[in-house]
Amino acid sequence: MSLTLRMAEHLLLGGAETAPAHDVTFTDVCTNSRAVEPGSLFVCIEGERFDGHAFAEDAVRAGAAAVLSSKLLDLAVPVLMVRDTVQAMGLLARDVREATRATVTAVTGSAGKTTVKEILASVAAQNHRVSRNAGNLNNQIGLPLSIFRADPEADLWVLELGISKPHDMDELGPVAAPDLAVIHNIGTAHLQGLGSMEGVARAKASLLHHLRPDGQAVINADYELLRREALDIRPDAVCYSTKDPEAVYHCSYVRGLEQGRGEYLVRTPDREFTVQAPFCGDHLAENLGAAATAAHLLGYDPEDFQAGLDQLQAPAQRFACRTMGRVTVIDDTYNANPVSMAGAVRTAAHMAAEQSQALVLVLGDMKELGEAACAEHEALGRLLNEARPVAVLFHGEHAEDIARGCDGRHAVWTVTGTDAFLRHWRGLAPNLPERGAVVLFKGSRSCRMEDYVQALRGELESSPEVRA
Repeated sequence: MSLTLRMAEHLLLGGAETAPAHDVTFTDVCTNSRAVEPGSLFVCIEGERFDGHAFAEDAVRAGAAAVLSSKLLDLAVPVLMVRDTVQAMGLLARDVREATRATVTAVTGSAGKTTVKEILASVAAQNHRVSRNAGNLNNQIGLPLSIFRADPEADLWVLELGISKPHDMDELGPVAAPDLAVIHNIGTAHLQGLGSMEGVARAKASLLHHLRPDGQAVINADYELLRREALDIRPDAVCYSTKDPEAVYHCSYVRGLEQGRGEYLVRTPDREFTVQAPFCGDHLAENLGAAATAAHLLGYDPEDFQAGLDQLQAPAQRFACRTMGRVTVIDDTYNANPVSMAGAVRTAAHMAAEQSQALVLVLGDMKELGEAACAEHEALGRLLNEARPVAVLFHGEHAEDIARGCDGRHAVWTVTGTDAFLRHWRGLAPNLPERGAVVLFKGSRSCRMEDYVQALRGELESSPEVRA
């Protein structure tokens, strides 16, 4: 990172107060005082539970070279005092972004951003230096931190942007200032903040306002609202599809393979080819298609693409399949919204049908849906009638909405912890078909559905057929 104290003072205060002889190049930017190392810039952020200003002295003792603050502090290091420290972080990050030689790609969508980012980064890493967000550091705090920690000499930065309110993209977009923008889907996630599907499409598409003048856009044409909003901003946007077999850029799911892998058909203007990915399911074709389209525009060939998929470490808790005896455990617990939930349920049902196994669904609430929450959970119940699970175990407030959508065709058992879940499982297991079951776990982050995954894995690991 090339950010110095004098540069920060110029950007945030309108002029440098530090003499050139006393200038410092920051080693890192931190918002957690426990992560501060000598030479860091410590940023005080006021949150709902903690106020970073209370930890500024701890940061200085740990070696912070300066502190970014919105309050008057008396410290032994320079204090850059601003009205809004989060906004100031964004301004500093934009300056760091401007200094990089890397091509910057920004990825956004309602579900699957991390998967798209990881695929594209893995493909590019076959022949080039690449930086990307760690985990899902994709908001007004996480994005600047990702930029500060990115390799300034990399060939490509792949950054995911996550939004939940109408103004979010206008705060994130200028920081990333992408050369290539990818919008791979929209759905009823974050309706509480974005209001409607039209609001989601408008907010996601607004990323294109922040493209570089000679930048390129990739959009999923299967979402009409998104297509309309995006093309209104950038008529030259490159469209891909998972539904139109005649599309110039196209991706479709072909079949499932062993250990949760899948085969996909990809088409670009140059050629048509198949790839094998460390995930399976029709709903993930739009993620793979977005990455394939972006990779083609960036100049990567199909061999690079397959090599990248071969090296890809599938993001944790995102449709991670593990076979344990007669049971296939699918951990898709990272988060949930109506788009990702429907895709996961359909794919799990397809896997169960292909393998002549029963389908067991262990689901949790989908959060941040606002007034649409009841209706969306009822719609999920209707989807379960198509999936035909032998059991539905539900954690959260919307079990009655799910049951209403099922219209009595499936029993929905409420579980409030792992003990209750295991009691249901032990009653269910002896009645499973000979070939066993596919068990899908999915729910919003706050439901901690991963606890149920661990409980079932522990139960299965102690069974004779798995120990054998």
